[in-house]
Amino acid sequence: MTKIERILAATRFEWVDRIPNGEFYLEDGFVSKLLGLKEKVRFEDRVKACELCGLDALAFSPSPSQVDKALVWEGLEQWRKETDFFIFAIIDGPFQGAAKLFSSFTDYLLAIARRDPVIPELVAKAIAENIARGLNALVSGANGIIIADDIAYQGGTFISPTALRQDFFPGLKDQVDVLRAQKAPVFFHADGNLLPVLSDLVNSGVDGLHSLDFSSLANIAKAKVITEKSLCLMGGYDLGWFGEETRRDRAQELLAVTAKGGGYIFGTSAGIVGSDLEVKEVLDVYQYVQSYALKEL
Repeated sequence: MTKIERILAATRFEWVDRIPNGEFYLEDGFVSKLLGLKEKVRFEDRVKACELCGLDALAFSPSPSQVDKALVWEGLEQWRKETDFFIFAIIDGPFQGAAKLFSSFTDYLLAIARRDPVIPELVAKAIAENIARGLNALVSGANGIIIADDIAYQGGTFISPTALRQDFFPGLKDQVDVLRAQKAPVFFHADGNLLPVLSDLVNSGVDGLHSLDFSSLANIAKAKVITEKSLCLMGGYDLGWFGEETRRDRAQELLAVTAKGGGYIFGTSAGIVGSDLEVKEVLDVYQYVQSYALKEL
């Protein structure tokens, strides 16, 4: 299977020849250590590093042009034309998009709590901008979209599930509907404990869920049950596990929870392989995941 075929099959809960792997980004320091580079990391170096890690999917964030304010997806078109990776484009969701229009996150939460009439206006503005960015990314060559909406932390959601259902999830569904109409898979990303709103995310129409930052494998297992055959799960491997002697055991435990029945893409919860990580430890885990796929799938 090609990388794109493998990712698409996972999102559809279809057979895959091995468990697909996906990260947002490999930091330059990690790439340099992996390849033994002393000079600046080039495009071809990054491609080689992603291949060595066995990645199938990457993700790109937009950068605004200083000339005409148009969105520039730096590097996306080159990756689409010169590689066979599945390319996700990262855009904001309604909650995160509206938050960026406030001077502080605290002021934003207070405005939501007091039912400030400006909130619906800002949410609508954010949704329109998010949709435009997503469509622009797909035209630029993205294979799929990740809606990043940091609505939660380990203790739960930043605002009540009721408030999310009233003020933000309807707009999320509108955003998802427009983007999915382009025949591209749409994932939702958020750190923290999303268990109280997982059913709402299923109902929003997204195809997948990234991060799985649920604090325990037991909670990831709960998420797998709640989203069974509805959301392709992606991530779940804690960055701290790479440094443990039991790093392969951690991967095995995660795969035992997530990979059964299909619909899973392996990767870190953070989505970023940082410069502080040891190359041998990271490769050890990714090599194990690929061998696991050959034995178990």
